Amino acid sequence: MATKTFEVKNYKTALGDRMTGSAGGQAINFRGYIICSGDDGYHLAIYFLNPSSPVPSPTYLENYKRGVIYLPFSQMQIYLDLLRNEKPIYCYLNSNRPEWNSIRTTNEPIGEEES
Repeated sequence: MATKTFEVKNYKTALGDRMTGSAGGQAINFRGYIICSGDDGYHLAIYFLNPSSPVPSPTYLENYKRGVIYLPFSQMQIYLDLLRNEKPIYCYLNSNRPEWNSIRTTNEPIGEEES
């Protein structure tokens, strides 16, 4: 089992009406994505799918240092808010349980305000 946790150093995002791609041999349709990058070339790509798109299984390809998850477009704002308003943010990747691929924070004190 390979797992990797890395701190997000930067991210990029894109929005569009009819972006397409392929995952696991099937065509997908998405309206946006976020790519979280860390040190040493690790990254997590989050694709936000159109309702009509098939939903591929998440993956973590250890040799490529790349994890991917697929979510409904309606959840994109939640992820952007987390990236914009919390610090530090970490990505968790798991080759045996890629459905656990995620972004997360560590424990934070109640009432903490970000500086």
